[in-house]
Amino acid sequence: MSDERLRRLGELFSDYRAEWSADLFGDLFIAPPYFPKLEAARPCFLIGGRGTGKTTSLRSLRFDASLARLTSDSVPAEKLPYYGVYIRINKNRVRAFQGPQLTEEQWDKAFAHYFNILCCSELCRLVAWLEHTQSLAAPDLSLVSRAFGADSISGHAALLDHLNGSLVSLELYVNNPAQAKAPLFSVAEAPLRFFVDALRAVESLAGRLFFLCIDEYENLLDSQQGVINTFVKHAEPPLSYKIGVRRNGLRNRATIDRQDVLATPDDYLEIDIAQEGFEPFARQVVEHRLTRARAQGLDAPETLEEFLPELPLGVEAELLGCDRVADLVLKEVASKGDAALFAWLTSLPKNQVYFLSYWSEGSGQALDVLARDWQSDPETWATRLGNYGYASLFWLSKGRKGARIRKYYAGARTFLGLASGNIRYFIELIDESIGSVAGDEALTAKWKGAIPPERQTLAARTVGKRRLEQLEGLSEHGSEIKRLVLALGKVFFEFARDPVGKSPERNSFVLIGEPEARAKALALLLEGVSTLAFEVTPRTKATTQREMRDDEFRLHPIFAPFFEYSHRRKRRCTFPAETLLEVLRNPAHALAELIGHAPVDADELPQQLAMFSSFYDAGERRQ
Repeated sequence: MSDERLRRLGELFSDYRAEWSADLFGDLFIAPPYFPKLEAARPCFLIGGRGTGKTTSLRSLRFDASLARLTSDSVPAEKLPYYGVYIRINKNRVRAFQGPQLTEEQWDKAFAHYFNILCCSELCRLVAWLEHTQSLAAPDLSLVSRAFGADSISGHAALLDHLNGSLVSLELYVNNPAQAKAPLFSVAEAPLRFFVDALRAVESLAGRLFFLCIDEYENLLDSQQGVINTFVKHAEPPLSYKIGVRRNGLRNRATIDRQDVLATPDDYLEIDIAQEGFEPFARQVVEHRLTRARAQGLDAPETLEEFLPELPLGVEAELLGCDRVADLVLKEVASKGDAALFAWLTSLPKNQVYFLSYWSEGSGQALDVLARDWQSDPETWATRLGNYGYASLFWLSKGRKGARIRKYYAGARTFLGLASGNIRYFIELIDESIGSVAGDEALTAKWKGAIPPERQTLAARTVGKRRLEQLEGLSEHGSEIKRLVLALGKVFFEFARDPVGKSPERNSFVLIGEPEARAKALALLLEGVSTLAFEVTPRTKATTQREMRDDEFRLHPIFAPFFEYSHRRKRRCTFPAETLLEVLRNPAHALAELIGHAPVDADELPQQLAMFSSFYDAGERRQ
């Protein structure tokens, strides 16, 4: 019974990609908080990294998905306020529109014609769907066909056949411009406008909006972005553009004439997913699926907190072996012969007593001196324990060689922090947690619906490792970005476990160094931001005059469980760009400089990091 429960629950959380069938939008789609902005008439750029929900949101605007989604809210099909078509930019195809055989102006015209064909083909499919679902009166598309240089074609099926043929001819031409005959190019956006006007002329479609949803805008060449920017610049209702793009993917804001540029909010609305209230949305997504699980007869929890229980700091300290450290503290204080102090200290729980050893190692003060200070000023120490207790849990891992878990990552708040605005990561963490429970027969037999903290931790580590392994294939400099992630993850691991002379929870950084090195390192980091290897935020204020007036970077929190450091955004440090680049040539030397001392031996590393010991120990290498 438990195996079946977990299997069925896992099915509800395995759909965390955007490639849903249309009916699943009615069952699983939860509108994100920015959705009313996206559904408005004005053009929008939807900005976010991989997995933040751009594609799912754009696909939900497509005519069939919006019908399934909105009719589930009791909106009849004939009352849908808009109809959308969805186009994903195929990098292999759009990159064919370049080369020395044609001028830039000719390539722009060829690409505009290509984009016209794509959009009008999808609009033909919309008409076919409307005729099938709503018995739509056939619109007159003859003007559209003439815009493509064809004889008058009024029906959508014949027009789609013509467009498919035109697409093949165009692709042959752009791939062989010296041998193939040049086709007639349609004027940028003109056929789209004719098509939408023809639709609006149908009585049942009067007053409707039509959305052209364009995904993966970053795949376009800069000049091609200029072409589409022109479409957006001059867009008017009922036609509106909804464009999904990765952060830093809108590289060109100019239009075709180069003199005019897109500006927000004048020409379009910019929606940054990371700033649009992720946590309530993510909670709603999960609790909606838990509700569906209960509707299927599964004994699933009602709330996210019940499903992903947190581990209190004191309990986690006990699981990480604080009793052993506390016993050594008590032994040391007892040797000083102060019976009253010893009696007071033994009255404290051991999951607090160990903290004296942590503070002693960082401050260099004797344990008995610190114990007397605690006894005389408990309020200060309560505040200190609150501020540094979490950081001390990482320090507890020292000396626990071979331990399966040396730091726990559990609880709704922790998983939300690890996902950091990425809904795909959040659902993947939960899916992997369910799978981790299902993989343990003994645990499955007694499972009561909540994911144990140990299983949450192992799942988080697995997801972090999976994302690390994928970095190489995500961009042109993926291998270099992966090396930076490996190196910085090791640095923050070392910082977390060693409190001596350092502030706790240091896991972000700003660059210093010479301009040339900073520019090169910054280019890699920004490319890493687009692939979710790093996150970047505007820095608050400079802490030294040497700091560059640039943004503050950190590894994406999804990597924190793998490298075992704090996922919380706390304190920053400065890294010389030259040393960061040295990681690509001589990791061992660069790591020693970044950490401030020789890294720990391989046998002190967690098992998941020990597998990369050859990288961490590598000397000079060629780039």
